[in-house]
Amino acid sequence: MPSIKLKKKTQEYLAEKERSKQLTKEPEEEKETEIEKNKKKDVKPKKKEKPPVLEAEVPVILEKRKRTVPPGEQQLTDWLTEHVESREGASVSYQTLFEYFTDFCAQQNIPVTVDPSQFNRDVKDKFGKEFGIKESSPYKGLIREIKAKPKSTKPKAESLTMKMRDIVEEILKETGNPTNGVRFPNIKVATANKYPALQVDLQPHKLLQALERGVYYGRIELVKGTGKCGFYRIFGAEPREDIKEKEEKEKEKEKQKKEEKLQKKKERKESEKENKEGDEEPVKPEEETPKKKGTKRKLEEKGDDKKGDDKKGDVKKEEEPQKKKKKKRHIKKPKWEKTDPHSNPEKIDDTFPLAFTYCSEPKEASFGKIKKYLVENYPSVNAETRLKPAIEKGIEKGIWEQSSGNSVGQGSYRLLLDDFDPESSKTIDDMICQAIVASHEPKQSTVIRIKQYIMDYHPDFNIESRPHKFKTAMERALKNGVIRQITGIGMSGTFQLAKPFIPPPRTLAGVEDLTEEWIGDEGVSGENYVVRKTKSGRYAGRQA
Repeated sequence: MPSIKLKKKTQEYLAEKERSKQLTKEPEEEKETEIEKNKKKDVKPKKKEKPPVLEAEVPVILEKRKRTVPPGEQQLTDWLTEHVESREGASVSYQTLFEYFTDFCAQQNIPVTVDPSQFNRDVKDKFGKEFGIKESSPYKGLIREIKAKPKSTKPKAESLTMKMRDIVEEILKETGNPTNGVRFPNIKVATANKYPALQVDLQPHKLLQALERGVYYGRIELVKGTGKCGFYRIFGAEPREDIKEKEEKEKEKEKQKKEEKLQKKKERKESEKENKEGDEEPVKPEEETPKKKGTKRKLEEKGDDKKGDDKKGDVKKEEEPQKKKKKKRHIKKPKWEKTDPHSNPEKIDDTFPLAFTYCSEPKEASFGKIKKYLVENYPSVNAETRLKPAIEKGIEKGIWEQSSGNSVGQGSYRLLLDDFDPESSKTIDDMICQAIVASHEPKQSTVIRIKQYIMDYHPDFNIESRPHKFKTAMERALKNGVIRQITGIGMSGTFQLAKPFIPPPRTLAGVEDLTEEWIGDEGVSGENYVVRKTKSGRYAGRQA
């Protein structure tokens, strides 16, 4: 339509121009006389009226101009209508159709002006996704038709539309929401039985993520344990009535047991007091009395006293009351970072820092940490010049290996020794071994290895016959923040030192008074720490 309007305006403009030319063909003299007369009269000339516009007698196109289809596209549409038809449940590959179309054009000596992409687009626009070859077409047996696959009807369960948060809370309510919490395996089994479409038994990480998210936002409470070993309950919600009654009964039983124990203790104390207050103490027969140190000497003194009493007229001496022993003051011991816990520990807790340093695997430290340790503890050794060649030689000998980094002065190094003597610092290799053992992080180990370490190197604590002492020490260290639990529940998981612990050579060797003269010598002879092999035997190497 805009092209029609433009033509109309051009015709009007040309007609007006011709009309103005005819009117302006007057003689020049008449123009001059009119101008002079107007000047004399001082009258302004009148404006000339515009001549009427003549309408151009041109045919006007009111309809849209039709697009002429190129011969290549027309040929394609004709070929498709002749050989292809729309059909449900069938389809033909676009590539094979395009190949047969090009062969047809080559036989007719017609150039192919359509790309494969344009060909696919035209077929989709005309027939859709489901189409096949006509029975009247000669290509009926040549072009293979593909049957469309039936749409798989997936089970649409209600649980798939529910949120995992609501499912977890619902299951915890059904289990009763006890104060001690519900174990993760029990929650998993309950969800798998009630909502099998979620497939929680095959994908337990989804349930674990939902529980951890609930703990983070404060909707769920983690009573004890961590991760899949944890006990969970709804935060702030009270347990079910039947479970409440069970818990109250258990509490009453525990109270009764405690009361019985207290009564027994009181009875024992009263019986002991009565025996002490009596004039004559019950004497046990000599055969039944256990033999202790100094029993002969005491018996001899009693015999002498009896002989003296017989001579003086059988006068008995009154026994003097026993003196009360003074209670020792409880002196608070400083933190393990400032003391020397390996050499002379007073408690089992004091052995944990070095137990973790020696028992943790792998022992791996970076080049920067090794250099810093040598500079701080061995100032006489020039670390900048001697460290790199020493590390290269150690790699050749098999003392350690480079676990990361490309060159020698980069990356980290892992210790590969079977035996390691922390007291010897004769060579720079021994110093580097000390640096790797002392500065490797994180220091973590299992409870079994720590217990074995204390039994081997600190037998005075007698942990084997008194395991409850070791357990109380571990619980105390957890409470004070010396160690923290990474995996497992109770004493069955792995633990880690809460703070970085980099012991100097004196603390690492377990020697109390270590002077500068000792550095460079073999040192005091002591027990060598044996690096235990792993299951795969990776960290087994030559002896130092």
